Amino acid sequence: MDDKRLKCTLIRLKSDELTLRESQFIEAVEKHFQEKGVLTDQQESILEGIYREKIWMRKTFFSRNNLPKDSSSKAK
Repeated sequence: MDDKRLKCTLIRLKSDELTLRESQFIEAVEKHFQEKGVLTDQQESILEGIYREKIWMRKTFFSRNNLPKDSSSKAK
């Protein structure tokens, strides 16, 4: 994962609500990347998995089609 893609992924993830473990993992990944300049394959895989899960959650639970219906719009 290159620097630009990593930064973009981290920015998007930080805008989501993260669990304590996710936050800790992201901090550790950032630190590792700053020190080494690269991520391990396992770190990349986990980070991408977290990102995909957050995207799925947004699409599944927060899309316009899944919002509660306004009771005032029902036919009387």
